Amino acid sequence: MSSDPDPTYTLEIVAKLTGVDSETILHYQEHGLVQPVEPDHFDDNAIHALRRIEHLRQTCEVNLSGVKLIFELMNEIDQLRAQLRSGLPR
Repeated sequence: MSSDPDPTYTLEIVAKLTGVDSETILHYQEHGLVQPVEPDHFDDNAIHALRRIEHLRQTCEVNLSGVKLIFELMNEIDQLRAQLRSGLPR
């Protein structure tokens, strides 16, 4: 039984799915907030990140620098949780 690879989406499809225009997605990419899996192709993680960015910007009125800081802190928390689960020393 073979497993299908994770789906990827073109920039245009991601823009439609998230309501974020292509130019803004590329701007977020330049700032390291979303990562394509290959040029102009994104995965579900990128879609999730874009929705989170837009929520922080629109609902919480966080600027791009704040979004970047929040993402860095969330990544650090995820890494610490993974270390705790695996029992690795800090």
